[in-house]
Amino acid sequence: MDVLQTTADTGQCHNPYFRQEQLKSLHDILRTNVDDIKASLVQDSGITDVEASTEIARALSLVKQHYNSLEPAKELEQEYLIAKGKDAANRREPWGVVYIDPDLSHTPLFSVIAPLSAALVAGNCVALKIENSRRALPALLRQLLPGAISFDTFALVSSVPQANTLKNAIQVLQQENNEHPEYRQLVSQKRRVIAVVDRSADLSAAAESLVNARFAFAGTSSYAPDLILVNEFVKKEFLELVLRHAIRFLAGSGDIATNDSTSEKQTHNANTDKSLQKLSENARWKLSTITKGERGAVVELTKVSDTRLPLPSKITEPMFCISAITSLDHAIDLVAAGASPETQLLAAYHFAATTHAKYLGQFIEADATFVNHVPSALLLGPAAPAFSALDIEKRYHPSLFTRMSPQFIAQPSTPTSSLFTRKDGAKRAAQLLQDATKEIKVAKRPEWIAHGFFEQGIFIGLGMYGIPLLTCLGASVYFLARAAVRRFL
Repeated sequence: MDVLQTTADTGQCHNPYFRQEQLKSLHDILRTNVDDIKASLVQDSGITDVEASTEIARALSLVKQHYNSLEPAKELEQEYLIAKGKDAANRREPWGVVYIDPDLSHTPLFSVIAPLSAALVAGNCVALKIENSRRALPALLRQLLPGAISFDTFALVSSVPQANTLKNAIQVLQQENNEHPEYRQLVSQKRRVIAVVDRSADLSAAAESLVNARFAFAGTSSYAPDLILVNEFVKKEFLELVLRHAIRFLAGSGDIATNDSTSEKQTHNANTDKSLQKLSENARWKLSTITKGERGAVVELTKVSDTRLPLPSKITEPMFCISAITSLDHAIDLVAAGASPETQLLAAYHFAATTHAKYLGQFIEADATFVNHVPSALLLGPAAPAFSALDIEKRYHPSLFTRMSPQFIAQPSTPTSSLFTRKDGAKRAAQLLQDATKEIKVAKRPEWIAHGFFEQGIFIGLGMYGIPLLTCLGASVYFLARAAVRRFL
C-alpha cells in the first residue's frame, strides 16, 4: 500500500496515454485466456456455458468501453485551461489509491473487472484483495493480473490491509454489509428485492423476466427477486407460466445438465434443501412447496396472521417465492411492514399497467424501480454502491474514483463582486437589500384537477352508484308530482 501511495503521489497514472496502455494490456491478457477463464467460471460457480460466455463478454466490453472513453487531446486541453486564462470549473482528479474487496460468490470475473477497470481509467493505483483458495478463478486471476498491470500501480493482497494504510484510499467493499458507510467507502449492501405482478400485467412477459432474474447465474444475483407478490385473481395463470419457463432451470436440462457432475448435483440439492428448511423455520410465514428440482424450487409463502409482519429474509439461492395479494394497496402494506431507511429495498420490479406501476413506484420505496422488465445487465456483478447513482451496465462509474478539484481564474460578474471596493458600496448594498426583501410573487396555479388513482376511483363510484341513484330520484319526483296534480286539480 505504501508503494501504491508513493506512485499515486507522483501523478504517473494521470497520464491518459499511460492509462490507455494499462487498459489495453488488461484487455489483451483477458482475451488471450478466454478458454481458461470460461472453464474456471463454470467449475467454480456451476453456471452454464452461455452464462460464462456472457460474463466474459461483458467484462471485456467494459474494459474496451473505458479505453475508448479516454481522449488524450481533450484532457490536455482541459489541463491547460488556466494557462489560457479560462476557468476549469469541472476539473476532477483521482483519489490516488483504490482498495477492492470483491464478492467472488457471484459473477466473480465481472465483480473484479468492473471496479478495477473504472479505477484504472480514472487514474488510480489499485490494491485488489484475492484470498488464497482452491477455487480455480481466483488462482487464475492471481496469475494473470500482475502481468497485465504495471507493478508499481497494482498490488494483490490476500487479507485486509491495516486500517492506517487505508485511511486515504477509496474502498470498494462488495462483501461488507455496512448500513452506514463512510464517504470513502463504496459498499454493496445486501438488501431485499421485491416484484409485484398486478392483474393488469402481461403475465407471460412477467413470468419469463422474473424466472430468468431468479434462476440465472445459479440464482446468486443481488438483484434477483426475493419475493414476488402476485394478484390473487391471476395467481394460478401466472404460476402455470412460471413453471413453463422455470422447468429448464429446475430440471437441469440442456447445457445446465451437461456441466453438472454428480457431486455438483448433490451440492445443488443440498443448497435447495437448506434454503427450504430456512424458509420453513420462519414462524410468521407458512411455506408451501409447489415444485422442486435439482437446481432450485418454486414455493408459495402465506402470512400466518393479518397483522403487519416483516418480509422474509433475503434469499441467496435459486428459490422462486410468490405470495398472493388482493390489491395494490395490499402489496404496499406488505412491503411497508417494518420498513426503515436501513431496510429500504435494493430494487423493485412492477409488472402492471403504467398508471398502476406509477402508483406502486410512488409508495414502494426502493433504490431503483423497474417497470415491466428486468434488465439482463443488472444481474451481473454486485449491488450498486450505496448512495450513488445506479449504472446498470458498468456498475462503477469512473467518477466514483475521482473528486472535484475546480480551478478558477476569471473574476465572477455578480452584484456583490465589487461591492467592497467601490466608494458607493453602502448605497449599492442598500439597493441589493431592498431588492432582496421584496415579496415573492406567487404564480397563478393552473385551474385544472389532476385525475390520479383516488380521483379515478371517486369518479367510477359516482358513475356506478350516483347516476342510477339520481335517475331513480328524478323518476320518483316526476311520478309523485304527476300523481299530486291528478289528485288535487
